[in-house]
Amino acid sequence: MKKNSFTSVEELPIMLSVSQVAAVLNVSRASAYELAHCKNFPAMLVGCRIVVPKDKLLAWIEARVAMNELCG
Repeated sequence: MKKNSFTSVEELPIMLSVSQVAAVLNVSRASAYELAHCKNFPAMLVGCRIVVPKDKLLAWIEARVAMNELCG
C-alpha cells in the first residue's frame, strides 16, 4: 500500500480515506477506524467506503485543541 505523506494542509484531498486520516493524525489505521466509528467524529459512508471531509476533520481537530486549552 502506498504511504500517504502530506507536507501541508493544502495538499490534503477534499475527502480523506481512513488510511489518510491515520497518516494525518499520526495514528495506526486501527485507531483511525475506531475513531471513524465514534459518533462525534466527522466520518461518513460513501457506498461502502468511510471517508472524512477535510474541512470537517480540521474543524474537529481545532475543537479538540480548544478543549485542551480550556482544561489547561
